Amino acid sequence: MIQQVGEKFRNRSLKFPGLISGCTIDWFSRWPKDALIAVSSHFLSSYNIVSEDETKRQLIEMMGTVHDGVAENCVVYFQR
Repeated sequence: MIQQVGEKFRNRSLKFPGLISGCTIDWFSRWPKDALIAVSSHFLSSYNIVSEDETKRQLIEMMGTVHDGVAENCVVYFQR
């Protein structure tokens, strides 16, 4: 379910642009690979891609794999 942001949020973001431009997302714990693939599937399943269904399924899975690999390599990087 998609919730729309109201006019009040729009007005505040125009008055205080630092609320938007100054935000940082911190992921403190690693997401399970299945969850990353589910998020990718949620956003890409309705996206119109001119390809075979199998290619689109592989793209969705690859997005989760890439994000999981980045998280894994971040752990290695910080250990060094």
